[in-house]
Amino acid sequence: MRDNPQQLHKQKVIAEVEQRSLTSVMNNTKWNSLTEAIYCELAFAPAFQSKYILEAEPYPLEFEQDVFYLGDWESLSTAWYNVEWVRVKPRLLEHTGKYTPPNTLTIEAEWVNLLQRLRIPYVKKEQDYWIYGYATATEYEQLEY
Repeated sequence: MRDNPQQLHKQKVIAEVEQRSLTSVMNNTKWNSLTEAIYCELAFAPAFQSKYILEAEPYPLEFEQDVFYLGDWESLSTAWYNVEWVRVKPRLLEHTGKYTPPNTLTIEAEWVNLLQRLRIPYVKKEQDYWIYGYATATEYEQLEY
């Protein structure tokens, strides 16, 4: 009997996690609880940058500035086992007109409350929040709940 492609992919992820000595931080239950709470409780789904275990680069590659788009958290739900980390911006730029600068909408307080209530481990770096699916020993030590 042959393994299905998803099972082979999971085996590659597990091998890479072991080879890099990463620690599992999140599980499907926590990821699913987070996604549900984002859509049910927050004013908007915050944008994120994601890095997968088997990918060399995160997506989107550039994610330094605040953005005008929402995060598609549902797109991650089929591959939680493969998420190394997500970098979240709990802010959204809102167009105000052709010649005026955008407004910045923020849900930072609600975001932190949600993370703490759900006991989602995170690290705040500058203005962004990092949620690790897998972490190095150093990253693991920095996690807040």
